[in-house]
Amino acid sequence: MASTASDEFRDLLTLVRQSGLLAKQPAYYLRKILLNIVMFVGAFVLIAKFHNPWIELCNAAFLAFVFAQLGFIVHDAGHQEIFSGPAGNEALGLLHSNLLLGFSYSWWLDKHNHHHCSPNHVSADPDVDLIPFAFSKDQAAGKHGLARLSVKYQHFSFFPLSLLEAFVLKYDSIRFLQRNKVAHPVLEVSFLILHGCWYLGLLTFLLGWPHAILFAIAHQAFLGLYLTLIFAPNHQGMPLAQGNTAVNFLREQVLTSRNIKNHPGIDFCTGGLTCQIEHHLFPTMPANKLRKVQAIVRNYCRSHDVPYHETSLFQSYREIYQNLREVSLLIGKEADSSAD
Repeated sequence: MASTASDEFRDLLTLVRQSGLLAKQPAYYLRKILLNIVMFVGAFVLIAKFHNPWIELCNAAFLAFVFAQLGFIVHDAGHQEIFSGPAGNEALGLLHSNLLLGFSYSWWLDKHNHHHCSPNHVSADPDVDLIPFAFSKDQAAGKHGLARLSVKYQHFSFFPLSLLEAFVLKYDSIRFLQRNKVAHPVLEVSFLILHGCWYLGLLTFLLGWPHAILFAIAHQAFLGLYLTLIFAPNHQGMPLAQGNTAVNFLREQVLTSRNIKNHPGIDFCTGGLTCQIEHHLFPTMPANKLRKVQAIVRNYCRSHDVPYHETSLFQSYREIYQNLREVSLLIGKEADSSAD
């Protein structure tokens, strides 16, 4: 007997539980954290050793890569992927997010949980509610002034503006802590202050004030670009939901997500988020098991006529560009019609 809409995810969940792939992977995360420590120390050794401006620029890009790897620990801790209990995940998340990366763990957790609950929902997902961009005609219609002008050229500006993303994350973190009650306010603020002290203090010690400031700006710009290159393919350019258009949990998560084809190097550089469909269906599953569960999910989707989108990384960028361009052209046509 065919599964009803309400049974679809339940049947898939039963298959995945039987596979044992939801079990925690402490050894995997221990290796990952140790590697991150080695890269983190190595990045600052390189900064101390080389003072050629072009090499410093390369060092800033490498440190951005290292920071992103630390960010994947924040992401996985927030999803309770690392430890069985919440305390260990929270401690790891706070240390990595506030102390090492310089943005609020509580802010990110709140924002990311809203995203997972309603992926690509125009009024409920904060990841598609971006002032300079619109991903549908209806979103574009609600833009005015500079925001509307930005949307008109968004297919050109989307990735260049991502150079500002890391600065925006820090600003949003501070605003969130000012306006909301969090579980550990003193700890979060203290860790953010300590982050600023060790980050700027160490760079100043190694490079001197002028070079430290320039290095920090370049590093944060590279980090913003890198994070956008990682996260944009997950959902940008995929179908948007609005109102009560979601059929059920399975279809809501699958239809709004995009997978990137299997490539060990790309999987490592993106923290395993290339299996975005599987991650959204099983957010507590350790990242190193997502490729293994993919075969189960893909076959299940095919047998239930659920569209399952997987493409190459470069094709995903092409799809993002095409979506942004289509919406921007709508703005252009409306402007031309108004002029006539």
